[in-house]
Amino acid sequence: MPIPAYELYRPYEEDKFKTSTQKKVAQALGEAENGRAKEAREILVELEEARELFGKDFLGPEALQKTFQVELTPEELDAIKHIPFSREELEQAKELGMMLVLRSGRDKDKNPLTISRIRELFKDGDTLGDPQRKKNKIFLYQTWYDNEDFATKATATLGWGLVKKEVLPDSTPKTWEQQQELLKKWAEDNNIDPATIRRRTPIEVVYDTMLYYGGNQESLLGNHYDWTGVESSRRYPVYVG
Repeated sequence: MPIPAYELYRPYEEDKFKTSTQKKVAQALGEAENGRAKEAREILVELEEARELFGKDFLGPEALQKTFQVELTPEELDAIKHIPFSREELEQAKELGMMLVLRSGRDKDKNPLTISRIRELFKDGDTLGDPQRKKNKIFLYQTWYDNEDFATKATATLGWGLVKKEVLPDSTPKTWEQQQELLKKWAEDNNIDPATIRRRTPIEVVYDTMLYYGGNQESLLGNHYDWTGVESSRRYPVYVG
């Protein structure tokens, strides 16, 4: 039975922390006018607070660059300079085993960063892991989704997300509908509005898992599968793992 992983989600336009490398923030401080320089300093402080709170579960611009070699443009940096979560929500998310993820919808050459593109980038094997414990391959050889839209067209949306790293306890033997009820109860038990909780898309699962592996050289999901909120052309929910 495929296994769900869950994401706490808000629209990305409503962000809170600036996401930039130390180098680009320093450049902004040097080039900006006084008002913008002050704002950049405040942003840098907030970024460091988020990094300190989440530790290795903070997957920001550095992890993006390390995993996919993507350097964000000034326009992209401005677009994601805030994330939509309060300090209280971030602290709760950390306690609930979530990671804070910066997503991008493109690769370093500005091509759409689809599942197919990520497969192509890592077709020669594991270039991210610990040299002593590298995987034989990143993707298993499968062809059934070669022409599926979720693999060839869908990309992540530029912005921040809070993502549960592990599946919910006792969720694996349940049906889709039973899992939906379990997810609703989990949200209510943690005083979270169930309307803000959703399953990830296939590209989000692949992207998040790769970003965590690239940033920490540690794997998520293990032998489990994430039952996503997207159906294949055969009308079955897609699972990734």
